This record gives sequence, C-alpha cells and structure tokens, in this order.
Amino acid sequence: MDIATVHSNFRFKLPLATRWSDMDEMRHINNAVYLTYFEQSRAYYFQEVCQWDWDKDGFILGSAHLNYHMPLKFPDTAFIYARISKVGTKSMEMEYAVVKEQDGTEIVMTTGYTTLVMFDYKANKSIPVPERIRTLLYDYEKVKF
Repeated sequence: MDIATVHSNFRFKLPLATRWSDMDEMRHINNAVYLTYFEQSRAYYFQEVCQWDWDKDGFILGSAHLNYHMPLKFPDTAFIYARISKVGTKSMEMEYAVVKEQDGTEIVMTTGYTTLVMFDYKANKSIPVPERIRTLLYDYEKVKF
C-alpha cells in the first residue's frame, strides 16, 4: 500500500478514539490493540457499505498483517481508513490505514490488511462470496474485483 496516497485510495474513514487502557508500559498504543481497531472499522464498514446482516452473512478472519510506521499514543486524535481491495471466490482482502491528525496534516501511523473468508456458521464451512455482497462492494469502491 502506498501510504502517501491514503486519501485517494480510501473512501471509508472512521474516527478512532484511543483509550488510556490501550497503552502499554512503553506509553504508546499496544501493538495488539490495532487488531481491535481493524475489527471495529470492519464492523462499521460492512454495516455502512453493505447493510450487513450478521445473522445471514458471516466471515472469519483468515489472516492479519500489520506494519507499524510510528507509535500512536493516548489521547491522539486519529482516524482509521478501510477498504476492500480484493474479492476472490470465497474470500476478500481488506486494507487499513491508521492516521493521526497533527497540526492540520495527517500522518500514517499503521497500515495493514486482513483476509476475510466467507463462512456459513450453521454448516461450519467456507462459502462463496454472495453476488449481492460483491456488487455492493464494487458499487462502493468503484473497482472491479
């Protein structure tokens, strides 16, 4: 991901409230907390973009990759950008950028991506990405998957 072009690559932006309890002994946001930030942005993204029905559509986290560029601290004002960058047969890739506002500019603090696998919890197996979800994602992201 080209961190210099966050604004042009992402349409979805969510305010991120850092919490005192997110910090560790080094007085920065603990590395593991970023996975929770990613999870939070996923939930809001799918709710907004797809009107996600959590009882009908399920997915599991297949993998997560994070790159730490600069430490985030409490009480930094930050945002998390999110987007779907790839959709396969049964999975999709979601990219994230955690950005801090400072003196009117945005500084990329952390980037990453996750692989999400569509999953039928009743049958306990992976399933193809439904066409209606694929269409909603395409319409929002304006890219062909």
